Amino acid sequence: MALNPQLFPNAMPVPFINEIFVLARDGIDFHLDKIPSSLGVAGDLKTKGIIYLSNIRMVFVAKSPIGAFLAFDMPLLYIHGEKFNQPIFHCNNISGQVEPVAPNDQHRALYSTYSFKIIFKEGGISDSC
Repeated sequence: MALNPQLFPNAMPVPFINEIFVLARDGIDFHLDKIPSSLGVAGDLKTKGIIYLSNIRMVFVAKSPIGAFLAFDMPLLYIHGEKFNQPIFHCNNISGQVEPVAPNDQHRALYSTYSFKIIFKEGGISDSC
C-alpha cells in the first residue's frame, strides 16, 4: 500500500511494468483509517473520487486533494478480510484491510494495517444506489 502513488496529469495512475488497468469507477466514497498527521489529515479519511482496478492493485484517486492526500494504492496481494456488502437501504460496498508494504530496511512491526471501505454511490457493482 502506498500513499500518493505516481499519477499522470489526467489523474490516472501510472502503470507498473506489465500492469493493465481493467476497470475504473467514478462516484466512489472512500473511507480509510490511520492517516498520518504529516499529510494534514490525522485519523480517519472520508472522500470522493475514482477507483482504478488493475491486475496488480486497486488505486483510489480523490476528486480534490485533502491536505497532502491525493491517492491511495492497495496491492491486491496485501488485501485481506475483504467483504462485499449489499445493504437493503444503502449502496453496495466493499470493506477490508490492507497491509502496508514495509521498506526493506525497516521492520514490518513498525507499520500497522489500514482498514478501508469503498462505497459505490453511482452503481457500477451490481447496480447499487
